[in-house]
Amino acid sequence: MRPGVGMLGLFPHMKYQPWYALGELVDNSIQSYVASRDRLRDLHGSDYRLRVEIVVDPTEGGMITVRDNAAGISVADWQRAFQVGEPPADTSGLSQFGIGMKAACCWFSRSWTLESSSIGEECKRTVLFDVPAIVEAHEENLVVRESVAPWDRHGTEIRMTSLHRTPRRRTVGKIRQYLGSIYRQFIRRGDVDIVFNGERIEYDEPAVLTAPLWKDPHGGAIEWRRPVDVTLRSGRRVLGFVAIRETGSTSMAGLALFYRDKVVTGAGEDTYRPERVFGAGNTFQSQRLFGELHMDEFDVTYTKDALVWHDEEDEFVELLRTELEDEDLPLLKQAQNYRSRTLSKGSTRQAETAAGNIASSLLAAPDLLTSPPAVPVEATFEHNSSTVGNNAGPQIHVDRELGMPIDGAVWKVSLRLVSDEGDDDWLGVATDVGSTGEPHVIIKVNQSHPFMRAYCELPGQELEPVWRVAVALGLGQELARKEGARMPSLVIRSVNSILLGYLSKKD
Repeated sequence: MRPGVGMLGLFPHMKYQPWYALGELVDNSIQSYVASRDRLRDLHGSDYRLRVEIVVDPTEGGMITVRDNAAGISVADWQRAFQVGEPPADTSGLSQFGIGMKAACCWFSRSWTLESSSIGEECKRTVLFDVPAIVEAHEENLVVRESVAPWDRHGTEIRMTSLHRTPRRRTVGKIRQYLGSIYRQFIRRGDVDIVFNGERIEYDEPAVLTAPLWKDPHGGAIEWRRPVDVTLRSGRRVLGFVAIRETGSTSMAGLALFYRDKVVTGAGEDTYRPERVFGAGNTFQSQRLFGELHMDEFDVTYTKDALVWHDEEDEFVELLRTELEDEDLPLLKQAQNYRSRTLSKGSTRQAETAAGNIASSLLAAPDLLTSPPAVPVEATFEHNSSTVGNNAGPQIHVDRELGMPIDGAVWKVSLRLVSDEGDDDWLGVATDVGSTGEPHVIIKVNQSHPFMRAYCELPGQELEPVWRVAVALGLGQELARKEGARMPSLVIRSVNSILLGYLSKKD
């Protein structure tokens, strides 16, 4: 065999991501399975599925094992499989350039072993790649060990040891996430099971928004999913869909670009977000739009982790934007302008976290007035959160209660986040006297206010800074009242009036 000695020394320096490097091996497994699917199902039954197992062991220098139950490498294909840049006879699938397995294994490790049994052949073949030794000796002929195996045993196993880069905890988590995203189409069809460290990889399908048009909130519900079919001047055609997520996500929104059913751009959190469609910065469309587009008439890089655009990306983006602006289903405008009338569970958790952070900051502060407390007191708080259904009246999403020392007394302070369509005020401050005579201040922020809908939509946008300002205004009003200020509530009344107007509008 001639493994391409010079190239082996360069592969460790390639710009790979671990999930795409492992993907090279998954690609080979899928291609082997697809090419021999009929034979495999004739042998094992019509429900036979490909299973690819990946095990990452970070101990003792690290080891990565990838094994499959595909058809194996036949004797006729054995030599070609180890020649760098020698493509297979059939390049219509995921095995295309004749470089992926060698590049990925050498990128990960200094030493790797491949063992394969081909369906219908009574032989198991094993070869060892000691990459530093091969490069140093310019060895172009490797020893292949053969042993007898049953004719119906088939599959391939690769073991990589002495790793250049050992996936650790965070990377291991991302590998699991990204492989599910990259191979989602195969997973959906039920053709492939990918098992990572003993856990079957799944792909979580984002829910599509079903809601009225933003400018007709009482109109009929619409599913905000649009098929895409655009043809470029070159004749290249792009098919797929774009939709609006039911729940916004700054990390997971965006487009996934497929090539031969594999995501090559936009997997995991690295979604494709052209500015002409998604806007600059943390826009609503950047949190809500997602989609899948099949780019089979383009080309991919030899690492199969990016498209080759042929200077057509700008044209494609403009055509896509035009599709999404179509008034028959104005997806882009809906993503920009729609505001949910209720908070999701994730949004409520985000609000509760913000309330907890604010409460902790207040409790850690000294007496808010300069005079020390006459009697030492210990600040405490209670937590009571509830989300009211579609009943009449305001929905209370978060109700956080704390006791804090102010001028020698313990004030009871309630922080509330509500949704009240019938209330034009952004901030409400009410006072009461507790059962034991202590002052009670209720500070209420209305998530349904136009200002909050424009600038503080949950999830995705930051609630906590806005809420901290609201709490400061509310407490400031009552402290001013305590110190003898005349009509201190005029400030918040004026703030509410100003915010209801132009300051709640986005250009």
